[in-house]
Amino acid sequence: MSLPPVNPFPSFDAGAPFSPANAFCSIGRITSGLLLDVAEQVDVIEPVAKFTAKLQGVAGVRDVFNVGLEGWTPAAAETAGGDGLVYDLVWNQWCVGHLTDAQLVSYLATCRTVLNPDGGLIVVKENLSTSDGDVFDDLDSSVTR
Repeated sequence: MSLPPVNPFPSFDAGAPFSPANAFCSIGRITSGLLLDVAEQVDVIEPVAKFTAKLQGVAGVRDVFNVGLEGWTPAAAETAGGDGLVYDLVWNQWCVGHLTDAQLVSYLATCRTVLNPDGGLIVVKENLSTSDGDVFDDLDSSVTR
């Protein structure tokens, strides 16, 4: 028995191009297991070049930005991908904990400037702290809020 494909993003027009930016996820589960299945093109923001080297020549990967989230700008995306780039989805997974509070606010404000005004989404998947305050991890220099 075969089930019909399900659109994981039903608010978007199924016939229109879908353009996500996949922040800080290399070719793992989100890029290859989700976004490349539902989008024509995916941009990846990942500061470690050795993690993104395997993306060279992968169908559907448009641009790879080897910068931290705090260093990514829409101007960089426009230069690489075209004038007036707009994203339908910005997916962040286990990465914003490496930003200071001020950097996080600035990054999210930047994302908003390139988000589709007709229903674009910003997804943030992070671990949450059950403590009363932030928890700093000395090993990877991240903060769990």
